[in-house]
Amino acid sequence: MSAASGFSSWFTTQPLPVRIAGVALAVWLVMLCVLPDPRPLGAPEWTVHLAQRLTGIAEPRARFVATTLLRGAGVGLIGVLLAVAMSGWKSRTAVPAILVGAPLLALVAKWINFGAIPIWPQLVFILLVAFLGGLAGLALRRNWAALGALAVVTGGLAVWATSTGVCNDLYAAWQGTARHVLDAAADVPDGDEGFLRLLEIAFAYAEDNSHGTDAVLPNRAAILALGKILGDDNVARVGGRDLDLGPPEDRISLRRRILLGGRGDLSQHFWVSAALAALADESRSLAVGLSKEEMDSTPGGSGFSFVDMAANSAGIRLAAAATRTERSAHTMQTRIRQGVEVSDLLPSLRELPEGITRDQLQADFGGLSGAETRRLLGEIDRRIAELPLYR
Repeated sequence: MSAASGFSSWFTTQPLPVRIAGVALAVWLVMLCVLPDPRPLGAPEWTVHLAQRLTGIAEPRARFVATTLLRGAGVGLIGVLLAVAMSGWKSRTAVPAILVGAPLLALVAKWINFGAIPIWPQLVFILLVAFLGGLAGLALRRNWAALGALAVVTGGLAVWATSTGVCNDLYAAWQGTARHVLDAAADVPDGDEGFLRLLEIAFAYAEDNSHGTDAVLPNRAAILALGKILGDDNVARVGGRDLDLGPPEDRISLRRRILLGGRGDLSQHFWVSAALAALADESRSLAVGLSKEEMDSTPGGSGFSFVDMAANSAGIRLAAAATRTERSAHTMQTRIRQGVEVSDLLPSLRELPEGITRDQLQADFGGLSGAETRRLLGEIDRRIAELPLYR
């Protein structure tokens, strides 16, 4: 008897809940591998409003709380389904298999989804939540009704979260800001001055639309507008709702003449990372940047660059400072209106290596998680933390 036929024979003899859980686990793992994580802004608006009503916290923090809970539901469901699928196993075998297997399956799924090993905060979250999901499944695995209800609720919430896109209010503000910036773009100078001028134009428009209202949404729209115009058109696709801003050639031409620190690539890194942070969160944006640099280290690429990572991290920090709370959003508008320089936005790039091949990254830096890589990324964070604009 072949292994495939043997498995098929064994599978058909299992109780219906076990078979359903096994199939559901396989399907769910595939979904976690291929669905965007997180989808823009991470959580449906009703969950954000519910978190605000229950806790009284500001919208950005409520969005973070709702997003974290929904992501946790998606990862924790792995442990729940694995526990159901192994309900016929003896406890001394099932318990370690579930408590070890669920975190490993979650890690592999997210590794495939991200294209790289999750960064440390994400890694801890993924492993912990999958472990807790396994514990919940073990606690309830003899109660089919409770397990079924738990699986349906967590799965439904997680699927709902993955289908979330940019809400209508943000989409309208994003589109309006982008059109305003493009209307003024032809008159801005080239180079770093153009970068600063477009930043001022976008945030002045955000400030004009913040009187008597929360400044977070207009600031987020300004960041997303600059992310699409100066970063990459694909930012809008990540947002789930593209913008009709005319021929892409016009934006490509603008990107070629707008610089940050004297380099066009740093301007793009800055704004793509800022936009991803505004759409998702800081850790996801950083993970995307690291994954991109790792791909660049392969043959034919430009090499892993800690200079690029400095621009990525600076963009992420701008997005965080401009959208964290209503107060910080208004403060950022005021600071930009008063005038900023490149040195206020971008940390010193001295002694940051770039052009690193994959072999060099592994041998000299210990790979993405190596001690030297962590030291340099920590040094970048330290330099950015010293910039008054982001405090």
